[in-house]
Amino acid sequence: MTRILCIALLCVLSSSLSAQNNPFTDSLKRNLDLATSSAEKVKWLGYLSNFYFPLDRKLSDDYSLRQTRLAEESRDRKLIVLAILSDARRHYNFSANQDNINAGIKFSQRALDLARSASLDEEQAWSYLYLAEGSRLNGDNDKALNYNNLALSITTTQENDSLSVEGYNAIGHTYLNKNEKMLAFRNYLHALSIAEESDKYFLLRYCYVAMANFYSDLNDFEKAKDYMYKYLQITKRFGYRLDRLDVYNSLGRIYANNKQLDIATSFYEKSIALADTLKFELVKINSYSRLLTMYMANYEGAKTLEFFNTHPTLRTFMETAGFGYIIDQVYGTVHASINNFDSAYYYLKRAEPVFEARASRSNRLGFYTVFASFYKKKKDYPNALVYLKKAQQISREIKDMETELTVNQNLDTLYQRIGDYKNAYLYNRRYQQLKDSIDQLSADKDLMLLEVENENKRKEKQQLQEEEMTRARHNIQYMGITAAIAGVFILLVMFGIFSVSPATIRILGFFAFIFLFEFIILLADNQIHHWTHGEPWKILAIKIALISILLPLHHFLEEKVIHYLTSRKMLELNRRTILSRFSKKNPESTSIES
Repeated sequence: MTRILCIALLCVLSSSLSAQNNPFTDSLKRNLDLATSSAEKVKWLGYLSNFYFPLDRKLSDDYSLRQTRLAEESRDRKLIVLAILSDARRHYNFSANQDNINAGIKFSQRALDLARSASLDEEQAWSYLYLAEGSRLNGDNDKALNYNNLALSITTTQENDSLSVEGYNAIGHTYLNKNEKMLAFRNYLHALSIAEESDKYFLLRYCYVAMANFYSDLNDFEKAKDYMYKYLQITKRFGYRLDRLDVYNSLGRIYANNKQLDIATSFYEKSIALADTLKFELVKINSYSRLLTMYMANYEGAKTLEFFNTHPTLRTFMETAGFGYIIDQVYGTVHASINNFDSAYYYLKRAEPVFEARASRSNRLGFYTVFASFYKKKKDYPNALVYLKKAQQISREIKDMETELTVNQNLDTLYQRIGDYKNAYLYNRRYQQLKDSIDQLSADKDLMLLEVENENKRKEKQQLQEEEMTRARHNIQYMGITAAIAGVFILLVMFGIFSVSPATIRILGFFAFIFLFEFIILLADNQIHHWTHGEPWKILAIKIALISILLPLHHFLEEKVIHYLTSRKMLELNRRTILSRFSKKNPESTSIES
């Protein structure tokens, strides 16, 4: 049940703002009004159609239709494909509804067909990635993996960091769904290395979230926290304040999964406080839904009911977004947990036909499990068996072994209670088989954690070695440059000692001092970037101050030294020194000869 709420509210962060005027929607509309090219207009129309999808479906469809017409009129095949994929995205964002998944797959296939006919390689890769997402949402991971591989076969021929990061993360998601965690990890790492090299905010954000989710899946919550805190740092470095709402909610979820409920609550409250500061009232829905999920996961029925009733904004949004049946399931689940069976039955029965007609398979699985638990608690075992068998069928279809394990355990228990020991034995055997498989997977997970840790250490060691090699190479270069500068100045002094034309001394002196001061600036650059963390205005301010000191010093020293060398004082000094040495040596040599 808690998973259903998370899926239903997946995209609330950007799209659950007020349907009336607010700074976010105003900025989207302003960007659309200021757009001059068809490509820019198609992009902003796509954002608006996605934004309004859960709030005002008719308005969302209107923006999507405008986007499609504009792309079609342009006759730009690439633009048309992008518009179709945008339509797929708005449906995938609300995948709790099976119709949305089906529509997303349909649009993704249409985009692929057009991209193929127009020989658009990059757009074909994106279309395959969208088809892979649709297959994953349907629980068909083998088909998703095939699409992922097709996408990557194209991605490797393209020089596009966004496509590469998306491609490797997407196949990582598929491998994670297939419980092939080492393969998932390696693809996530590959995506992360590309993102870190590019140092682009959105690529880093995507990779940090993927890595945090990966470690959460392994129950390594400390590592998951590390990556979410990295996400928090880049929101500050790049100035994406609104994304901190997502960071705080994600940190709250990780702490809640780690049973650190007080810290989890504090992060949800930080998100709510920031939403108040930004004056985006409905953005708080994400935090409300996470708190509700936390209460339900910890079986705090009365607290869940009180929270849901005292936060009407969450209920209103879910009704507007077409998730009224999930509200009924929440009420049914909570009432069942506090033994209000009549109320629980009323809400669950009212939700059932909508789940049957519209919900995705994973959400129907959750509903059947909840309804079976309700009947089991009422000791109505025949009805409990009906819903458990429905849950068993779906869990097999989508290969959800943990749910299937729980279902078989409950089937064994219920058949024993009604005296059907033959079926009880059959389901107990199936339960034991599944338990052995899951225990093996758990052992594999422990080994996986060790492998991941070893892989991380290997990567860190390799990175340290590369940094050491780079440092050694740079030190050799610095020593070579220092020797070259010293050689130039020695040569300059030699020119002053011997009879060399003043013009030659001036030319060599000019280049010698440029060489020296540029080297000083080169040495300062590394330290400046370290101090400022790459902040442009800070670098500019420090460099202005540095140049204001070095430039006058450069001119002063260059003028004095060259003037001294060209005035022949060094030549005269040299002659006097040589003569004095000879005058001292003559008496000694005479005495030796005598």
